Amino acid sequence: MSEARVTLEVAGGIARLTFDHPRRMNAITATMWQALPGLLDQVQDDPAIRVLLLQGAGERAFCTGNDISEFEAIRADAAQSAAYNALQRAVAERMAMLEKPAIAAIHGHCLGAGLELALQCDLRFASPEARMGVPAVRLGLPYRLEDIVKLADVAGLATARLMVLTGRSFAGAELERMGLVTQLLPDRAAMLAAAEVAATEMAAAAPLALRAAKAAFRELTRRDGGPDLARAQALADACYDSADYAEGRAARREGRPPRFTGS
Repeated sequence: MSEARVTLEVAGGIARLTFDHPRRMNAITATMWQALPGLLDQVQDDPAIRVLLLQGAGERAFCTGNDISEFEAIRADAAQSAAYNALQRAVAERMAMLEKPAIAAIHGHCLGAGLELALQCDLRFASPEARMGVPAVRLGLPYRLEDIVKLADVAGLATARLMVLTGRSFAGAELERMGLVTQLLPDRAAMLAAAEVAATEMAAAAPLALRAAKAAFRELTRRDGGPDLARAQALADACYDSADYAEGRAARREGRPPRFTGS
């Protein structure tokens, strides 16, 4: 019986973060929540990592959210829940501030906190077996404001209300129609291939340009005030002054692939 864990493997500029708890359909335990901030810090701080790819182990699920089998012991009341929620908040904050692009490769169930993590990715590729939902009301749990925000940002308030208030799950073409996935692929192999292609493309792109784009998207969706135009412009200006911009121009002139270093 495998131990619940989250793993990070780095190759070719791509960091593959895997939720590995197949016995519980990749539900996230408290121990896994505690491990995630350090892994995300590694992704952010390692210049060799250009893109983050999230996936679930096995054939049944991307991630089914929190492991509710732990709740009686560690999340049974408001006081315990506050401490538990702080673990999730630490992960959400790092995902929100990640300067590198993130991709979710979604097969099977993607529920609750698993859906929140997928929605924090820039791109989401799904197989026909992908099933997304927010079952909190069916468990007697609140789906808090901080949880609803990202769902509303991605899919809109009407869809957020439908998912949260009914607790329903959605699959197939509905996921594309609702804006929950970037692309629905014909099978799991095609989905993984599409996610890999996108990750490889971004790993070969200019890191400073990706950082500027991520910052611009983040500023567009800020809820604590208007966008910080000066910050977005400063990051864009850094691209113009970079060695990577010179390399991009040289590669175009010489008819070869660019070799970006992030400088």
